[in-house]
Amino acid sequence: MEKLDSTAKNAVKTNGASFKKGSDKKEKTLECVFKNGLKAIYSAETQLIEALPEMAKAADSEDLQDAINSHLQETKRHAERLEKIFSKLDIDKNDIKKCSVMESLIKEGKKTAEDFEEGAVRDAALIISAQKVEHHEIASYGSLCELADVLGYHKIADILDRTLEEEENADSDLTHIAKHINDEAFDLIDQEATYEYES
Repeated sequence: MEKLDSTAKNAVKTNGASFKKGSDKKEKTLECVFKNGLKAIYSAETQLIEALPEMAKAADSEDLQDAINSHLQETKRHAERLEKIFSKLDIDKNDIKKCSVMESLIKEGKKTAEDFEEGAVRDAALIISAQKVEHHEIASYGSLCELADVLGYHKIADILDRTLEEEENADSDLTHIAKHINDEAFDLIDQEATYEYES
């Protein structure tokens, strides 16, 4: 039998405690994933609080403006809920890196407002940008809910699930508004095309 090197010898000598140690490490890693996810979505929410008023001003439709302003109030509550979770888990909210995903989505929304003239076409484009934001949040909160359950944070999971439901409702509202705005934008373009053809 070949001689075992020192690493292998140590592995052979260790008893079941080594497996327990490995499990602890995995649990800590999952905890880290969860806390990092909470920090990322908190950064996303705080960025949105600053960006949504500007998006509402760029919108022409009153329904879209109302939906964005309503979600702004929800977003503030979402950030407050996360702060309460941070307090329970002893997470320092000042030790948070900027969420690059949300930063990119907000930049895209701002560019949309710059690239299109005010009206139904711009509103249709703004809704697409807004729903990309919602889908990112839905994915984030959905994953965090599952992690919270796995880690035994059932009350925190309930809080996150409440936010998830509100994000899904906001996305649904945008879809409903889009149906009318898209029709309006299409009719407008169709009228312009007809006018150019006749002239």
